[in-house]
Amino acid sequence: MKERSEDNVLDRALGEDIDPGELIEKLDALVTALSDVAARVGPGSATDALLERVCVRTVETISGADMAGVTLLSESGVPRTAASTDKAVLDVDFEQYVSGEGPCLEAARTRSVVRATVADSEVRWPTFTANLRGAGVQSFLSAPIWIYDRHAGALNIYSRGAHGFSEVDALILRVYTTSIEGLLRVSREIEFAKHEIAGLNTAMKSRATIEQAKGILMAIHGFGSEAAFDVLVKESQRKQQKLHVIAEEIVERAKATG
Repeated sequence: MKERSEDNVLDRALGEDIDPGELIEKLDALVTALSDVAARVGPGSATDALLERVCVRTVETISGADMAGVTLLSESGVPRTAASTDKAVLDVDFEQYVSGEGPCLEAARTRSVVRATVADSEVRWPTFTANLRGAGVQSFLSAPIWIYDRHAGALNIYSRGAHGFSEVDALILRVYTTSIEGLLRVSREIEFAKHEIAGLNTAMKSRATIEQAKGILMAIHGFGSEAAFDVLVKESQRKQQKLHVIAEEIVERAKATG
């Protein structure tokens, strides 16, 4: 059975000669970053705004990172940069989108962590690397991220240094993206609940107005409940307006005539 990509990252990271103090420092920075993003999840928290903050905290958390961005793929596979910390990210991403290859696209499509230097990229993504010359980016680290049900993507880190990123950096980023996925799901559920409540409030208000308009028609014309409702429906069809709009007009006219 094929191992999950994060298991492979963990195995390789544990195989490195890791300074325990450095690892503790990286994990502490990770916890701080996640706490900061989590604190921003709530009613009114837009996905792109959260992703912008995720990028900022990524640069602060991963040593050697100069800039970060998030690539999202549409249902048809068309990529876009949803968030970034630097205009240069847009330039690097654009070259990947045009060439159809590169670390962020590979991470998003394969659902695996991608780590490379510019020397590696010349072999792995020759067209992208050829177009990238002069951009000053020499190290790449991308981890898959799943935004909602249908949007695959990647959180991408770029560095102007040729040092490359370590397996520990890759592991930290994978833990980070996995946690961020959970926070984004919570954000979506909060936003969905907010819209549902707003819709219910609107429906209740409309229903109350319709009932009030029915009562007015019944009092003025002696209609029964069903007959009054039929009048509202026919007027709605005649004017091609929603039922609650017709009801509001009747209520307002009744108020005006006292």
